[in-house]
Amino acid sequence: MKNYFNFKNKKILIMGGSSGFGAKIAKTFNEQDSYVWITGRNIRKLKKVINNCEKKKKIYPYAVDINNFEEVNHFFQYLKKRVKHLDIIIYCCGTNIRSNFNKISNKDFKNVFNTNFFSAFNFYQKVFPFIKNKKKISRIINFTSIFSSRTFEKRTSYSTSKAALLMLTKNLALEWSDYNTTVNSISPGPFLTEINLPVLKDKKNYKEFCKKIPLNRFGKVDEIISSVLFLASESSSYVNGTEIIVDGGWTIK
Repeated sequence: MKNYFNFKNKKILIMGGSSGFGAKIAKTFNEQDSYVWITGRNIRKLKKVINNCEKKKKIYPYAVDINNFEEVNHFFQYLKKRVKHLDIIIYCCGTNIRSNFNKISNKDFKNVFNTNFFSAFNFYQKVFPFIKNKKKISRIINFTSIFSSRTFEKRTSYSTSKAALLMLTKNLALEWSDYNTTVNSISPGPFLTEINLPVLKDKKNYKEFCKKIPLNRFGKVDEIISSVLFLASESSSYVNGTEIIVDGGWTIK
């Protein structure tokens, strides 16, 4: 029987791999015997991810601030010396500063947009040389959010930045299809990740959130993996420019 999810020796880049979804995805592809490059601001966190991996010689950390374009340039110079083509690219970087619209400072709004959108724009301009070989397949996955198309109180900066990333995903899917590359997004709902700690620490607030979710709970990080593996596989070759929502049913209400 054909193995529809064979990732052995695939070359994979995960931006934002030091915690949450990125760390779990890195560990999963390491178990699949892939070559994995993971980035994040904190080298200690990256090394902690590697310590939890089985095949430590096939996963490579690189500390880089995605908002520092000079650091990003240095990273791609480093990567260019080690790989010519990337099979799978995953952008998991994200931040959120919760505030009512009338109280959002320009600084905070720009900070959220820089991480969630403008840094992705810069990143993909640097990525293009690694996917332009039309004889090879590439899969790109962006982590957007259910708030890309829905919104919530105190989420103006987060929602608008993730909506911009969702449309960037669709535009890249259109323009890069000629290069044997598909570009899709995963939009998680509430998950048990660091970005949601302010909600998780407030038990009353957490219960109120859960009322909006038909499954009545936040998702576990493991529950995102099947969607990632599907979009990253060669078998998803006719899936392009789409959004997979993983939210426990939040958006059906």
